[in-house]
Amino acid sequence: MLECTLSPAAAIARCAANALREELETYPKPGLVSFVDHGSHPDMDAECFLTSIAAIEPFFEQMAAAGSAGCELLTLQKIGISAEEAMLAATQGRNTHRGAIFCLGLLTAAAGWQTSHPEFSTLSLGGIVRHCWGDEILLPDDLPALSAGLAVCHRHGLGGVRSEAKQGFPSVFEAALPAFRRCLTQRDRAAARVQTFFVLLEICEDTTLWKRGGIRGPHYAKLAARRFLRNGGVIDANWVARGTAIHRAFVRRNLTAGGAADLLAATLFANDVSHLS
Repeated sequence: MLECTLSPAAAIARCAANALREELETYPKPGLVSFVDHGSHPDMDAECFLTSIAAIEPFFEQMAAAGSAGCELLTLQKIGISAEEAMLAATQGRNTHRGAIFCLGLLTAAAGWQTSHPEFSTLSLGGIVRHCWGDEILLPDDLPALSAGLAVCHRHGLGGVRSEAKQGFPSVFEAALPAFRRCLTQRDRAAARVQTFFVLLEICEDTTLWKRGGIRGPHYAKLAARRFLRNGGVIDANWVARGTAIHRAFVRRNLTAGGAADLLAATLFANDVSHLS
């Protein structure tokens, strides 16, 4: 239970930061940084991610407050740019959480908006994102390729996380969140996080996989995720060994799935923020 002295916006931001810490803690998580190892990121480690999370948490509070006030997307974008600048300053220029700032920024704003519109309490946070800002979110085709992610989208004709957000995060609310909650009825939270990551890895359009592996990257990742899940996922007695083998195979191929990790954090946030009173 969060401290009752926190403002609604601060409580929402705390949920976002906790979700990012839980995402970092999750293992095995193919190719990604955790407390066990640095995956396919030799320039990063868990301490770097923790420093980044501490730096960006205040901006999630600002986004929640802005969402509560009914802001336009431009306001969230300005806060997001400030969050990215704080992240880069804290990590000496390493991009630990740019995608998470985008995803969780929109979702924290949606949670803030919901506090001011209790009559919409049955609407998912993804539905609120689509309702409030979906029309303002530009897809990659409408933007210059100013970032690595946008360049990949242009090269391969992808919608990326912008398309995911514009549609209300269907990978999170239609697949990952139900899978996480189902798994919690059978396994502990750590296992449920791994199961949910593999669900996302199979279905989401992760531009980091395209960037690192070309067309073969996402094909390999989706096949590995599908096999893991079809063989029982975390219900199988050997799930840790199988998941770890996939992780090591990703590292050998220099693959990583930052987009799926961001959506895992979004899933954890959506689950936990729903319990705020």
